[in-house]
Amino acid sequence: MGAKLGANGVDNAALKFDNVRIPRVNMMNKFTDVDDQGKFSSEIKGLNQRFFQVTERLLSGRLCIASMCVGASRSCLYIAITYAKQRMAVGPKGESNAPIFSY
Repeated sequence: MGAKLGANGVDNAALKFDNVRIPRVNMMNKFTDVDDQGKFSSEIKGLNQRFFQVTERLLSGRLCIASMCVGASRSCLYIAITYAKQRMAVGPKGESNAPIFSY
């Protein structure tokens, strides 16, 4: 399904079944329904529109993952800059008196 920012270790996939019978009581039919005669109906017209209506719920999770990555990057940058201001290196006079941040 492609790369997932911050969650590439999580497996996901799309499944499509053909000629499979699912009992009506086991169907999750929030957006679609099948009547007693087996006729399919949906308020959302078109396969793509139904797909995006269902996957729209994933958007908020993806935004949270992206914001967590930005927060982690910000923390790493803060730690690196703080360390660079404190860590001394050999300066122009040959003494360890120059912070590495000054380089």
